[in-house]
Order: sequence, then structure tokens, then C-alpha cells
Amino acid sequence: MTTVAKADKSRLTIRGLVDGDQYIVREQPGGWFITPEKKHRVKKSGMSAEAFARIYRSRTPLDTATAAEISANLAATDKAQ
Repeated sequence: MTTVAKADKSRLTIRGLVDGDQYIVREQPGGWFITPEKKHRVKKSGMSAEAFARIYRSRTPLDTATAAEISANLAATDKAQ
């Protein structure tokens, strides 16, 4: 929570701010609205949709024994919960 109080010499004291952080101050009817500046997301490099589709299509299908075992494990997990 941020507290704003009137100080001497037409200054405002704002409690709750962090040193070094930047804030956006907007004038609103009847006062001011102070919010932290939005952090920009770092774009992470990853696999393209085309590369993922190529790998997905090239996978070998499961044999029936492995598929049955996975299905049984999922059913047991659902039953246990």
C-alpha cells in the first residue's frame, strides 16, 4: 500500500516506494494515481511452430502394451485422487 502525505514547501511524501524503481503518476479527478512501471517481458527464444509440427509428425506411435500401461496408470491416478 502506498501512502501519500502533504509535506512542507508544496512537496508530497510518498511512503511505500522502492528506491530505484520507476513509477507512473497519473492525475485523476480528486487526486493522483501512482503505479509501478510495467516490466517488459523478455522474449525467450524457443522452437518454431513448424519445427514442433515436424517433430510431432515424425514420432513413432506407441505399441499396444505401452498404451495399455499408460492408460492403466492414468486410471489408477484418477481413482487414487
